[in-house]
Amino acid sequence: MTKIQFNDTYITVIPSYEQTREHSHSMLHVFFGKGTLKLNDTVGRMIILEQNVRHKRPEGEILFFLFVDPTSRLAEILRRDYLKGKPVFSTMDTPLLIESACKRPGGWGMERIEICLSDLFGDVLHTRREGIDQRVLSILDKADHFEYLDKRVKDLSRELFYSESYLAHLFKEETGISLKNYLLLRRFEYVWQKISCGEQITKVVMDAGFSSPSHFADTCRKLTGISAAEVMR
Repeated sequence: MTKIQFNDTYITVIPSYEQTREHSHSMLHVFFGKGTLKLNDTVGRMIILEQNVRHKRPEGEILFFLFVDPTSRLAEILRRDYLKGKPVFSTMDTPLLIESACKRPGGWGMERIEICLSDLFGDVLHTRREGIDQRVLSILDKADHFEYLDKRVKDLSRELFYSESYLAHLFKEETGISLKNYLLLRRFEYVWQKISCGEQITKVVMDAGFSSPSHFADTCRKLTGISAAEVMR
C-alpha cells in the first residue's frame, strides 16, 4: 500500500503503484530515485517539476516523492535554486544521506525521509514564503486547518466582504495558485488524512465538501493520474 504523510508545506509519498495516467496539478513535485528516473526526455536520480506541468509517473524505481505547496518557502527555494524559470530540473547527484540510506536494510520510513530532507533543504521545510499579504495569509491558515471545507470562492467573498473576482485575483497574485484550486487541495488532503486513519470513505468525502465518493474519485484521478483504490491497494 502507498504510504502518505502530510507535513506543513509538503506531502511525502512512498508509492506502491508503477504507473499513472497523464495529469497535472497545482503542486510542485520532487522525485527521488534509487537509480535513474526518466520523465519524458528528462533523466536523473532527483527530478523537480514545476506546478501545472502535465506528466506521468517517472519510469524507474522511485524511493519517494513530494507534493510541494506552491506558497511555501520550499517551493521558493526549488524555483530559485533549481528550476530557474524552467518547467523541470534533474540531476544525477543525490544527497549523501539518501545515498547511504539506499544501502541500508529495512526500506524507507517517513522518519528517515524527514532527516534526509532536512539535510538537503534545511529549515525552510515547514514555513510559508515571506511577503504574502496578511489577508491571504489568514485565508491560507484557516484553509490549512480545514475551516473552509464547505466553502467555495463565492462563499468566502461574501464572508470577507470582497467581490468574488477581486478575492480570486488577490489570492492568485499573492500565491501563484487559484483560490479554487487551493481549497480543492485542502479538501483532498483532508480526505486522505482521514481515510489513512481508517475512517469510512463515504462519510469523509461528504464532510470534505465533495458531492459523492465518485466526485472524489474523479478529483483524485485528475490530480494524481491514479484512482484512490489504486493508491490504497
